[in-house]
Amino acid sequence: MPREGTPSGPRLELDDDRPYEVGESVGAVVEGMTGPWDDVVVTSPALIHPLHLHPREKGASRSEDPLGPGMRVSIRSGISPGSYPVAASLNGRTVATARLKVVPQGPARIGRFVVETKDGKKARPGETVLVVLSDAHAAPDEDAVIVSSRALGGSHRIRDDGTDDPACKCDDGATVYAGRITVPRGTGSGTYEVTAFSHHGRKTTVTGLAVRGDEKGPAPWEPWVFATGAGTAVVAAGAWLAMSRRRRGAGAGPG
Repeated sequence: MPREGTPSGPRLELDDDRPYEVGESVGAVVEGMTGPWDDVVVTSPALIHPLHLHPREKGASRSEDPLGPGMRVSIRSGISPGSYPVAASLNGRTVATARLKVVPQGPARIGRFVVETKDGKKARPGETVLVVLSDAHAAPDEDAVIVSSRALGGSHRIRDDGTDDPACKCDDGATVYAGRITVPRGTGSGTYEVTAFSHHGRKTTVTGLAVRGDEKGPAPWEPWVFATGAGTAVVAAGAWLAMSRRRRGAGAGPG
């Protein structure tokens, strides 16, 4: 039944009555359709492609559940915030319209950024480590983030596969990006910075990775890593600035 004060005839409604962030996905419902219909096409300059709506059952006046597979479409990345028109058309004729309010992406909320080694201590050259980043407010259109470190041989992508990685044990609803990366052979002993660039490079998060190379001598300095109340990785005693000194004549370290 139409809500009081709404016009009769077809109506187009977004799946949630709220502003949407840039890059977020949105669904829509058309209802009040009469006569035979099969494919209502929803378009907007804010959407990356048209959305096709179909009757939820034969002869129905309402379209399928907008949470179903293929029933959502993403808002364009980089679009300016504002209110955008949305139109529903049947056989090229507009039957209903709506407005889509777009707001900027919210800030990241990093809860955990760690590099897991086999023994929970120092990594060795040739060892594969697990890199995990959790973000309670991940960019909605970002399925991977960049992680970079000399200890990891440069830059790599770690991905969100839609599930919490078992090593993370996250159950707070955060998006978890994870990937396994091998420490290159020949990497010298020391503590290296590992940097994650998320939210399309707008958010930078840093942690450390201690590597025990082939050099003989005292073990390199290790940072004490802990989490602040905001969940950002921090290293005590100036860990990000301090680096272990390389032994004279030893291989390249994290200088």
